[in-house]
Amino acid sequence: MFFAPLIWLALAALAPGDEAPPIDDRWSLSDPKLAQDFPDLCLDRNGAAWVAYIRHDGKADTVRLARKTAQGLEDVDALGEPGVAHQPAIACDGSGTLWVFWGQLGAKNIVNLKARSVRDGKPTGTILTLAESEGSDSFADAGTDAAGRVWVVWQSTRHGAADVFARYYDPKDARWSPEIPVTSDDAGDWEPRVAFDGKDGAWVVYDSSRGDEFNVYAARVSLDGKVDTKKITDSPYYEARVSVASDGGKTLWIAFERGRQRWGMETRGHEHPKGLNGQKRIVLGRYDLESGHFTEVAPLTPILAAWVKEQWKGKAATPKIGNQTRTLLAVNLPEVGVDAAGNPWLACRYYTDRFWQVAVARYDAQRGVWSQPIPLEDSSFGQDRRSATVRDPQGRLWMAWPSDRRVTKDCGVSAVFLRTIDPAQAPADAEKVEDTPLIVPEPYLSPVTPDRARSDRHTWTFGGKKYELYFGDFHRHTDVSNCITANDGCINEQFRYAYDMAKLDFLGTSDHTDILKKYDPYEWWHNQRMVDVFYRPDFFLSMYAYEREQKWPWGHRNVIFAQRGAPIVYIQRKNYLTSPWNPLYPVAEGGAEIMPEELWSILRAYGKPVAVISHTGASNMGTDWDLYKQIDYTVENLVEIYQGARVSYEGIGAPQPTVGLEKKEKYNPATATKTPDPPTPITDFGKFNKGVYQNALKNGHKLGVFASSDHISQHTAFGGVYVEKFTREGIIEALNARRTVAGTDKIFLEFSCNGKPLGSIFESTTLPRLEISVSGTAALKRITLVRNETDYKVFEPSGKDFQVAFEDPTPISGENRYYVRVEQSDGSMAWASPVWVTMKR
Repeated sequence: MFFAPLIWLALAALAPGDEAPPIDDRWSLSDPKLAQDFPDLCLDRNGAAWVAYIRHDGKADTVRLARKTAQGLEDVDALGEPGVAHQPAIACDGSGTLWVFWGQLGAKNIVNLKARSVRDGKPTGTILTLAESEGSDSFADAGTDAAGRVWVVWQSTRHGAADVFARYYDPKDARWSPEIPVTSDDAGDWEPRVAFDGKDGAWVVYDSSRGDEFNVYAARVSLDGKVDTKKITDSPYYEARVSVASDGGKTLWIAFERGRQRWGMETRGHEHPKGLNGQKRIVLGRYDLESGHFTEVAPLTPILAAWVKEQWKGKAATPKIGNQTRTLLAVNLPEVGVDAAGNPWLACRYYTDRFWQVAVARYDAQRGVWSQPIPLEDSSFGQDRRSATVRDPQGRLWMAWPSDRRVTKDCGVSAVFLRTIDPAQAPADAEKVEDTPLIVPEPYLSPVTPDRARSDRHTWTFGGKKYELYFGDFHRHTDVSNCITANDGCINEQFRYAYDMAKLDFLGTSDHTDILKKYDPYEWWHNQRMVDVFYRPDFFLSMYAYEREQKWPWGHRNVIFAQRGAPIVYIQRKNYLTSPWNPLYPVAEGGAEIMPEELWSILRAYGKPVAVISHTGASNMGTDWDLYKQIDYTVENLVEIYQGARVSYEGIGAPQPTVGLEKKEKYNPATATKTPDPPTPITDFGKFNKGVYQNALKNGHKLGVFASSDHISQHTAFGGVYVEKFTREGIIEALNARRTVAGTDKIFLEFSCNGKPLGSIFESTTLPRLEISVSGTAALKRITLVRNETDYKVFEPSGKDFQVAFEDPTPISGENRYYVRVEQSDGSMAWASPVWVTMKR
């Protein structure tokens, strides 16, 4: 067994020419053609190690079982049917039966909680459905109490916002208990984990967004379904994604992530520590079961940061430390186990400038000191992959984890790894390292307006049809993308933000296709898997999306789908030609890049609901609208007129929103020639001036407006759609009909002309009659009707609400393009898609 005093980085992070020494007691399950992922681990009554995991063959997931034998880690059998599977969990009951739990995509595209038993290494009985509801039932965790009952806890969106549920199986009467609702509030309760104290019942630890900030809770759940809830943390910082382990009777060791203040709230700019994952730390604490007190121990994160720096001392190249703060790593997903002496061992993922890896350290509970970290070799992977830890009767700790052994950001073929740790061979103590306080945000430049209640909906009855206004975002990145990897946050965090903080109605995360790294088909599959997990009909629509980051002058585009399985249309032709989608929707040999016209052709051939939105027009990522002779309106009908990470690209000298900017913060327009301090408009985007939205309109392009976030930004971009049916297909239909509004808040905005709604293109022999209705979130400052890219009529109302109807007495002969701009006193803004009216005299 390996534990030498010398500590080294994991294999994938070693400097060129270095090699990791071999390790005893380490095994893997790998196949160059199969992705093996998401392992969970348990020991049976004889101390044998079993691993439940997901195997992906390029077409489907299957939950499978593996066992540690004398020959290594060996696959045993399939437990589930091929399909889409999520996060297995495994436990062994008092009779020796193994139970495996997982989420499986079922009818109505909703994920159900499944279970199957295994006896003597063979699956027994049928696949059970333990939870099937109107929402997703997944994120399972499982364990066994002192009486041999197996408990499973999970997260369900049946009530809209997530709640936590539990069930247990008693082998004495061979029956499952009824569901036990552990939580039942309006906030989101997330990713439960289970532990036991030697008595009947279980402890369920989770995090919750109650009060519009995330804190950690622990609930004692009795066999009769009674729940006694304790609040573990209460701070302005993000505290979530827990792990828990018991010493058997006196203490629960609880670990979690601690992130920045104002997590998920108004944030703009490109300062990297601002992202959902910015400034993360790992916190470990002791919850005393007798007193009910939780006490944090000395922080591990600065010790990890110092350890990483030490390993690279004297190397030719030194990696960046994830958050780009000088003393902190980007760290995530703690996993805690307890050895026979009652000391916790903590594993977590940490990031350099390449990828995430796993390190482990012991905390000596008696002396109050951490050991030097230990690297888990072959642990490089993405951010959102947990490890699992259990203790055997001999006192060894067993760990399982997944890795694709990447040596760059590029995805590899994932495998499952298993190893043991002998606590008696723990490494030397780490030197104490002073922690650096988390950065306290600066005050805002503009006042913060309270959010609308989620239930505050806007309905517009128009032309005999009823439309409802829903808000969402199609431009958020996960750690799959090639930039700001450490700080944007994983896909799980994006949906936490959307559900609980922004209170959006729909979300599509849009990772980059192939700049610096290729969006691998398995990464796309996994992100679609998570989209399925967060789908909740009639409450929240998760959508399938990605970003083609084709540079100026052709422009970045977000591509949004209503159904899973859509093709990634890479920018680099060589990537698409070798992709699994080229045989289905082929392209010809040609230039190095697949151009927008070819993108539109492929999407037409795909033939299912899809929408395309261009963005950041007047930037190095943008679009020279003079170069486009024609847009394919079968798939592309919108421009991201504003994005939270940067600015509004409406027009040269147009007003700019200031919501979400801190007092010392400048605009981030991405390479504008002149960058004035807010709130002054931007009067020159330099060589990218042709990319503003008004130039697209001037060139005759019939494009509506939308707003999204992009990297880092939060809670300052809301794209609104007027839908007839709140379905994924209904969202796509509204996008392509340009029945859209864009805003920095949920500003209700109606705009019509001659009985036709925003987004309409028509001819008229009568004067244009324009109707505008605004319900703001703060006092309205100015409402402007723009005609043919010129401010035509300005209103200065008082209060939050405004309505007006009037005729334009002097429309020009030919096409009249009208749209509406709204400015509020709090620095928020909104825009309505145009109407195009061609006068026929």
